[in-house]
Amino acid sequence: MNLYRKSRAFTLIELVMVIVILGILSTILVNILRGPLTAYVDVQRRANLIDIAETALQRMTREIRLALPNSIRATSTSIEFLRTVDGGRYRRLPDGTNNNVCTMPDTDKIKLNSATDCFEVMGSLVNLPAAPATGSNQDDCQNQNALCLVIFNTGQTGANAYDLDNIAAISAITTNSITFDNSGDVPGFQFPYASPRQRFQIVDTPVSFFCAGGNITRYSDYEIKTTTVPTDGTANLLIDNLTACDMSYDPGSSTRAALVTISLTVSDPDSGESVSLLQQAHVDNQP
Repeated sequence: MNLYRKSRAFTLIELVMVIVILGILSTILVNILRGPLTAYVDVQRRANLIDIAETALQRMTREIRLALPNSIRATSTSIEFLRTVDGGRYRRLPDGTNNNVCTMPDTDKIKLNSATDCFEVMGSLVNLPAAPATGSNQDDCQNQNALCLVIFNTGQTGANAYDLDNIAAISAITTNSITFDNSGDVPGFQFPYASPRQRFQIVDTPVSFFCAGGNITRYSDYEIKTTTVPTDGTANLLIDNLTACDMSYDPGSSTRAALVTISLTVSDPDSGESVSLLQQAHVDNQP
C-alpha cells in the first residue's frame, strides 16, 4: 500500500501576516515601555543633579560652621571666613596649684597687654594638626606661616581679626599651654579686649568660596587681608555647570546665632534641565 504524505509549509501571505502582527505588537510594547524608561532616565538625571548640588552645599556649610565668630563676610556671589581648628578657655587668674605649665612668671595666667606671653589652657586642646605651624611674630600669622591666636573677635572696629586688631602668632603650643607673639608691624600691640568668657580661638587659614563663570571655586592658604574675598592662594574647583548662585549672611544678635544662606542652580549640559537647592546654616557669633 502506497502512502501519500502531503507536504505543508507557510505561504507568503501567512508569512507577511505574521510579520505585520509582530510589528504591531512590537510597536505597542515599545509605546508601553517608553514612558517608564523615559521617566527612569529623567529621574536618574535629576537625582544626579540634586546629588551634585547637595554635596557642594554640605561641603560649604560644614566648613562654614568652623568659622571664627564674626569673621564671615559675604557678597551675593562669594563668602569668606577665618577657619578655626581648635579653641578653649584661657587662665585669667593665678594658678593656685603652681603647676607652671608655661615655666614663666605670673603662674600661667594670660597677659593681654604683653607682646609675648604663655598661658595655661583650661582643659586641653584636641583638634590641632600633628605638626602645627608656629612663628615668631604677628606677621607670620598674617602670612599663613603660623597658626593664629584670636581673642574676642566682634568684627567691629578695634576688634576685627581681618585688621589684625586681636590676633597674634602662636610661637609654641602643647595640649595645655600656648605661647603667643603679637609683635610685628604694630609697635606696642596688645589684645584690646578680654573675653568675658575667657574664650580664645585658633585659626589656621582664611577660606573663601567664589562663584564665577558657572563654577564655585574654593580658595585657602592666602594672606589675611582687609579687602573682601581675595581669589589667590590654593584654588580647588568645588562645583561646575552652575546657572545661578546666591550667598548671604545675617550676623544675628547677642541672643540669636548668625545665619548663612546659600542657593544654587545646577543644570545638565545635555538636556538643559536644572535643579535649584537652598541651604541655611546657623553659625556661632559669640566670641
